[in-house]
Amino acid sequence: MKKILKYALIAFVGVLAFLTGQTVHESIEIHRRVNAFMAKGTLQEDLSSDTIKYYKVSHETYHKDEFYRPPFFAGDLTQPGAEGDILITRDSPLVTLPGIHQFVSFYFGGHAAYVGPNNKLYEIIGIPDYDESFLKVYFKGGRSTHVTDVDNYWLDSNFRNSNEPEYKVYGSYYRKNWIGVRVKGVSFEEIQQVNDFMQNLVDMQAQYNFQFIFNTTNRYYCTDMMARGISTIINNNGRMKYNLNQDGIAVTSNDLILSKDVYISYYVRTDKNNVKHVYYIG
Repeated sequence: MKKILKYALIAFVGVLAFLTGQTVHESIEIHRRVNAFMAKGTLQEDLSSDTIKYYKVSHETYHKDEFYRPPFFAGDLTQPGAEGDILITRDSPLVTLPGIHQFVSFYFGGHAAYVGPNNKLYEIIGIPDYDESFLKVYFKGGRSTHVTDVDNYWLDSNFRNSNEPEYKVYGSYYRKNWIGVRVKGVSFEEIQQVNDFMQNLVDMQAQYNFQFIFNTTNRYYCTDMMARGISTIINNNGRMKYNLNQDGIAVTSNDLILSKDVYISYYVRTDKNNVKHVYYIG
């Protein structure tokens, strides 16, 4: 038994070391891509204030062959994202669990949502209601652990109030930093196809998949739902046209950001003075 435990521990340490090295490499590459994106941004003084700054990245100089999409729904600067965009945070919601929060944020990321028609977000969150048993929700699903379409809240300055535990870490916004990505070369018709896929998941109340890589029939987790939604787009040879899950295992936030089939369309950061800086393709 001691030998088995010893070998299991060695294997665990080896896997963790590999994942750590891989994640560090991914983080460096994300940082490089974000910096390159920000370098193309031009401050829009007429849109900016003391608390939030907007920077336009001209689509003519950044993926100029892509069709133009308005960067904010109906001109509302609190409604970022065009249809087909994926909004991604690498920060977990588990701020009340020290250690676990940092572990999940580093290795897996936080959350992802798909921008659909009228700036609705399609998403799924694996947090049972307060009066639900986790084990029951794990196996049978819960009242709130299913795919929903909600109003876009990622730039809502009143998303969170000061009584919530996450406020001390993230403030009144959903997150201090996040990234938006856009699929390269996707057509309007293909976006509509993904929209239909997402709406179908809402209609059937597809449940959260706590098993991640197992039991995937009509069950999803947030980043997985993004990748599987985009994978419904098929090329002329009948094969998947875009792949947001290159390793074919669990889909992390880093996988979505670093896929060769996407490029950055938004980057939002909050500086030490609590000023938001919003970079967007326009």
